[in-house]
Amino acid sequence: MTSPSLSVLQTGPASGGPGAWDVAFAVRNAGGEPIELLEAWLPHGRFRAEAVPLTAQPPLASGASARLEFTVGFDEPPGEPVENAFVILRVRRQGEEWRVLTRLAVTADADGSPVASTELITFHPVGFSQ
Repeated sequence: MTSPSLSVLQTGPASGGPGAWDVAFAVRNAGGEPIELLEAWLPHGRFRAEAVPLTAQPPLASGASARLEFTVGFDEPPGEPVENAFVILRVRRQGEEWRVLTRLAVTADADGSPVASTELITFHPVGFSQ
């Protein structure tokens, strides 16, 4: 079983204000097969957004990108790091469901807005355990 290949990056600066920031991420299909985006959420207590269903989006073709937008709970002082935040995606490729864990390093910018950088992306088949 070969995992999907995706990249996840914050696109542009966040907007909004303390406690509720609008943050967008670009999800790019770097693999050769279409991928269905099913659900996305940000579970960290200091960088949090509830699950968003994505089933209304068309499948993501090879090389294509989708923009995912979240209103994120984030209220940190400038320069404050938040480690081990995640964007978690549930996707389907060739009939198989996968959980995509994108680990982020998030820092509050000078105006307190979150700036996320991708540290690591891992892929786990849904329903599989070792």
